[in-house]
Amino acid sequence: MNDTRIQRSSLQSEVCNRLRQEIIDGVWRPGTRLQERLLCERYGISRSPLRESYQSLVAEGLIEVTPNRGAVVTAPTPEKTMQNFELLRALEVLAVRLACRSAKEEDLRGIADLDEQMRDTMARNDIHDFLKLNNAVHRAIVLASGNEPLADVHLVTSRQIIRVQNLDGPLTHRASEGMHQHDEIIAALVARDEERAVRLFEEHLDTVEENLRSRLREFEPA
Repeated sequence: MNDTRIQRSSLQSEVCNRLRQEIIDGVWRPGTRLQERLLCERYGISRSPLRESYQSLVAEGLIEVTPNRGAVVTAPTPEKTMQNFELLRALEVLAVRLACRSAKEEDLRGIADLDEQMRDTMARNDIHDFLKLNNAVHRAIVLASGNEPLADVHLVTSRQIIRVQNLDGPLTHRASEGMHQHDEIIAALVARDEERAVRLFEEHLDTVEENLRSRLREFEPA
């Protein structure tokens, strides 16, 4: 059995990061009541750092804490999810523009390296790692923009989208289509062809939105 206990250094931050990631990955599903005793045993911690981490996760909209039920994982609604996606689209398109203008060459090489790793996972038919790297490419483009406030807002917003994509396992994806789109986007980024990069990225986000809406329809009442 894997040891899931957390070491004492930076305890509250580590607890928050671990629990956040497990919510995003779908370990704790929407509506799940987070039992303190179970989590304390899982992470090898006391209740104090766990309760402190709850404050951050409430602020991020991942859990809610009520007097009667304690901490409960929030359920993303279609309306709120699409609002978050609209914000994500605006942030990432702006990031593409800024990256074309001012990204460091080493940052662009790093994005291209992630793209090659995506290609390797596609060849192995590893959809889980393919989608993780897809999200990593998007994040790397945002960081390459050099705009820290943009990157901070993007980090919180993207988590809300990724957790929906991960409900009941990673959303199936036409890997070859996504790979081709990424190749063209990165070529435009490297060439610093701003208008072409933005147009291609907008088209890619249309595909992302289509997949996201498909996932949301799976959870509509019959």
